[in-house]
Amino acid sequence: MGALAVDKEGLISFDDLLDITMVADRYEQLSQLLNEHKSILINAENIERIDGAGLQLLTAFFKEAKSLNISLEWQSCSEALKNSAKLSGLTENLGL
Repeated sequence: MGALAVDKEGLISFDDLLDITMVADRYEQLSQLLNEHKSILINAENIERIDGAGLQLLTAFFKEAKSLNISLEWQSCSEALKNSAKLSGLTENLGL
């Protein structure tokens, strides 16, 4: 539950949950990816639940990638994530 997988091509795949209980671990993993300065592709089609902390994490990740000129794109995104971003006013910040 809530696993984050990263392949050697820079594809990040989230499991079904992204909430406050896992934000610290995910922050470390995502920061390491940014330090590699490679293009990143996100697969978030499995996210069924995301809370404010999860949205903040993704928003900070996108902001940092942009400041480092790292290409960051969605491969796929769940309706749950899209809806949460919309309700939180973060659709534009997350490129959705």
